[in-house]
Amino acid sequence: MKNIGYILSAICLLLTAGCEKDNVWGDGDPKYEHVYYVGFYKSILFSYYVTYEIAADGSTQWREGSSTSNGTWAALEERNVVGIPFEFHSERVRTYDVVTKFWITTGDGLVAGTDYDLSLGDGATLTSEGNGVYSFVWPQAVKGVKKVNVTRKSAATGTLKFYTLDPGKQVNTNDLTTLVNNKTSEYEVDGLSHDLAFNASTFAITDSKMRVSFR
Repeated sequence: MKNIGYILSAICLLLTAGCEKDNVWGDGDPKYEHVYYVGFYKSILFSYYVTYEIAADGSTQWREGSSTSNGTWAALEERNVVGIPFEFHSERVRTYDVVTKFWITTGDGLVAGTDYDLSLGDGATLTSEGNGVYSFVWPQAVKGVKKVNVTRKSAATGTLKFYTLDPGKQVNTNDLTTLVNNKTSEYEVDGLSHDLAFNASTFAITDSKMRVSFR
């Protein structure tokens, strides 16, 4: 019985010590209290390239791999439309809403509204703010995943490339200020650099790891 009593006493002391440590543990650096992150949701490896494809006959498929030409194609049930999943990283519920941005580029002359449409899962149409910039809202900064639906509208072929950082700006992964997706007086959203391919010598964004091809 004495041994059991000693063991119980030791457990109580350990629990008490643990609680005291928790009570004095800080809540992180205050300057990061209102900093959030946005990236593409990927099911295997964050660093992988993901390609969605919409054929002229409306059939759809996707693959992910270590390069744009790597990976196994898998058919999708949806026809003529694919959903690009964006993930918002947050551990807080706020009184304000957070707006995140994304950028689209195409070197094939595809035109929004003519060759394709963009919309959210609730059907709300997304319209460019200019220069291929789009945005949508995360109410009360609640974390989650939202899909941007890409609907093919014409027989034109080409590829849309999606970015969580402005592809026209120089990015330095050692300088956090260059990883800002959106910033206001209330919050800051950073884009995840693993969603993008970089030129290591110039830190320029050289490619997107999320794309939609029309073939």
